[in-house]
Amino acid sequence: MEQTGYFDVEIEQYELDDFLERIFQPKYATKGNVPFLSISGTFNPESYCDPLHGTENQGQCCNLNGLGYDELDAMIDRARFGTEVVDDPALRARRYDEIWRELAEFRGSSVITYITEEYVRNTDVRGFSPYPFVEGTLEYALYSPADRVLTWIDRNADGATGDEWSAHRSGGTLRYGMDANVESFDPPYSTDIYSTSVQSLLFESLTTLDAEGNVFPWLARGYELVDVQDVDRRAYEPYMRPVPTDDEGVLEFDGEADVQAIVVHPDDDRIADEEVRVLTPADAADAVEAGVYGMQYRYELHEGVTFHNGEELTADHVVATAKRYENSDVAAQTFDSVLHVEAVDEYVVDIYAQVPDAEAERELPSFRIHTLEQAELPPNGIDPLQDTPPIGTGPYEFETFADERYFRARKTDDYWLERKGIDALEWYDGPESFPAGPVIDEIDVEIISSDSTRSAALQNDEIDLTFGLVSSTLEEYEDDDGYVVDSIQGGGYQFFQYPVTVEPWDDARLRRAVNHLVPRARIVEEVLDGWGEPAWTMLPKIARETGTADYEALEADLREKNAFDTAAAIELIETVIDDRGYDSNVQ
Repeated sequence: MEQTGYFDVEIEQYELDDFLERIFQPKYATKGNVPFLSISGTFNPESYCDPLHGTENQGQCCNLNGLGYDELDAMIDRARFGTEVVDDPALRARRYDEIWRELAEFRGSSVITYITEEYVRNTDVRGFSPYPFVEGTLEYALYSPADRVLTWIDRNADGATGDEWSAHRSGGTLRYGMDANVESFDPPYSTDIYSTSVQSLLFESLTTLDAEGNVFPWLARGYELVDVQDVDRRAYEPYMRPVPTDDEGVLEFDGEADVQAIVVHPDDDRIADEEVRVLTPADAADAVEAGVYGMQYRYELHEGVTFHNGEELTADHVVATAKRYENSDVAAQTFDSVLHVEAVDEYVVDIYAQVPDAEAERELPSFRIHTLEQAELPPNGIDPLQDTPPIGTGPYEFETFADERYFRARKTDDYWLERKGIDALEWYDGPESFPAGPVIDEIDVEIISSDSTRSAALQNDEIDLTFGLVSSTLEEYEDDDGYVVDSIQGGGYQFFQYPVTVEPWDDARLRRAVNHLVPRARIVEEVLDGWGEPAWTMLPKIARETGTADYEALEADLREKNAFDTAAAIELIETVIDDRGYDSNVQ
């Protein structure tokens, strides 16, 4: 940017924890900064457009600079919701192709590289297999019966022992090096991958996924789609109530604090209208009782599942957990589909979707289930530093945490699946001898922000496994028989996000110009030492099956818009300067 002669650029660097705190400030979007971020999505294509560009996500992860507009919201909605796309995956893919092209024109963000995750481990760690998403790797690698993945520790390994699970040993401690702090142990109030990673050891959900995104029952013994109704969100109008809004579009519930607006009437505008019609949780229950909903999924829970405090899991826990997700840090992503959660009997729960949702099977049951007591805690109330340690149903129990230093978890003595046996998973069709839970006794997470210090800790046998090391060191580890480098193309990408509400960034031509100044191929080769891939679209490989009708055609179409082209950038910049009457130096 500086070399064009049109910009004065100041680059500010922060420790990751400080950076996240800064960019999630409410007024960040007005400051005119261009943050450099990475997003870890899901197997669903919607997760690569809506979190960044949907207006409902403004101020949440990861729409930090006020991106989005009504027409784009409608496009994203049409690609995911409605019986048309539920019944016709090809139509859904074509509608997502329209979104990727629209985002290339709007240019609220510039995707740079697809993320590859490299994990480096010593040869004491066996069976390890990475997951496409960093936040899921620790849980997945330790134990995933769907893919027959099991990690174990063999301190007597000589480098020749294989990674077949049948050769596993039980016991030991895995020492895992992370490059950022665990900011939260409270699932609805966590948006960073590090917090989610450790929470996955402690908490569980109704379903689980394999490495290809296939869904399997977990805390639920089984589930079924009971009903689908062809409704849109206007069907809830009879159950909605009018609520005033302030100048920034914030809803002002009279005398009621922290009420979740599950649905805002599609014809109302929070900014333009003095009041809007909304559906609250109580209203949603009335609508469901009257038979108004989009989809109904039924989950039958395993009986005898216990939390770490001995409490037995019931449908009431699922309902209470869903309630706690209301108005949380992940509320926008949760209640873009969830309408209502209802206990049918002690071990059966129904989850209703607002409208037919092509991603419902993965998205509806995403809650990490709480105990009844913790479900009543205030926001960020699950906090071991405030004497409220996390309590879940997972295979590991919270042991201790030192802020910015370490986290310890130990294997629970009474994990429900080990008690029931692997046959309790009715979908499991593998060997009977596969363990019914992870086999490592303790997980020690060391928080070491410096890449060089973390690498030294690995070489000094202070940790066994880490990720995110400087790319220039990875080849050395690959060539060393004492280490293994596991690389996987993840479900995410790195990007810039432009402050579209601040002049001159409100001009799409300027944003397109800067996009032409991103040397994607050079970044991969010279900065990442080849560990990565230039990103020409906003759609990683993992979501392409449902997110595009023809990826090669899409990439060919968008690659030119993302080409490194200084001449094209200067031409666009000069057009903006002339049309807006700026001085020649845009700041």
